[in-house]
Amino acid sequence: MKVLLFTGFYLPGYKGGGPIKTIKNLCSKVNKEITFNIITSDRDLGDTSSYTSVNCGAWNTLDNAEVFYAQPGLLGYKQITKILFAKNYDIVYLNSFFSPRFSFFPLLIAKLLRQKVVLGSRGEFSEGALSLKSGKKQFFIKLYKFLRLHKGVVFQASSEYEAEDIRRALGSKVDIQIAEDIGAQEFAEVLPTRASESLKIVFISRISPKKNLLAALEMLRSIQQPVLYHIYGPIEDLEYWAKCEAVISALPSHVQVEHKGELTPDEVVPTLAAYDLFFMPTKGENYGHVIAEALCAALPIVIADTTPWRHLEQQGIGWDLPLNNPEAFSTVLNKLATMPPEQHLQMRQNVLAWAKNKFSQRDAIEANIAMFKYAYEKK
Repeated sequence: MKVLLFTGFYLPGYKGGGPIKTIKNLCSKVNKEITFNIITSDRDLGDTSSYTSVNCGAWNTLDNAEVFYAQPGLLGYKQITKILFAKNYDIVYLNSFFSPRFSFFPLLIAKLLRQKVVLGSRGEFSEGALSLKSGKKQFFIKLYKFLRLHKGVVFQASSEYEAEDIRRALGSKVDIQIAEDIGAQEFAEVLPTRASESLKIVFISRISPKKNLLAALEMLRSIQQPVLYHIYGPIEDLEYWAKCEAVISALPSHVQVEHKGELTPDEVVPTLAAYDLFFMPTKGENYGHVIAEALCAALPIVIADTTPWRHLEQQGIGWDLPLNNPEAFSTVLNKLATMPPEQHLQMRQNVLAWAKNKFSQRDAIEANIAMFKYAYEKK
């Protein structure tokens, strides 16, 4: 089966976050059953110049896929149109709902050509995501429904939670297949016992309102124990980061916060493994690859109940808490800061064992293959 896959950002880029890892893992795990030709931007998120390590405006062989880096402006739209009209594929796979260039435009062409379409909205219909730039998004959803563009499209949800989000936005009759993102396969190798007096907490993600770093920082105001909070990730929204800096400057002296720059994908799990706790009260994730990576790094996680990672405390691997109760987050952070090192190490060992069991299973791989077969056979 040949799939023509559209995504806003892909390797060698990394600032686009989780979707890049989702697609990389998908291509590497199902390549015996499905071949992927990927169309993406010729530059990374927020960059003004194109990649120098690939041939832009042409096909490149990259790992387990062929990748075309579309150029900006009208030329890029012509390149996309030419590839779609060649019809050298069985399915068009869109990895966004709202992207004009890499979703809406190719969807219109695919509809014109009567091609089969799978659309993974990547968490764009979560309440937290829809609350950002909500006016534009609601107008686009109404236009989409008016044009009946969802007719015949197979929507991918990574969980039943995301399926509910899609139905709430587009209606109960949309065709949804649940196929979880294929998670990380790299695990922490050494688990050091906590030696520092301060609890070492880490945040890795794009610095933007959706990831909710500002709320995380405000929750640290109530921490009574010494903590270090290290932030990794590209500053996507400068105005939002300025608000974060204002909160950082007013935190008590025993709470130390530092932005440590950006990480390449290969650096994420080794970097995470050096900390005691992952803390990111995101407004919404359809999957959250960095959450999966934190678990693979044997870190207990403290997140909001806005992702598919639920019932964490019962499983002994973390906490998923409601955003409307910030005190609950502070209480857990204080509890972890006073946890004896031996107990903390035991919790990390539990997390690692859970992650190895979870991510060694083929369920997600088989579900993705089944989704594409379903779309291919759909009348």
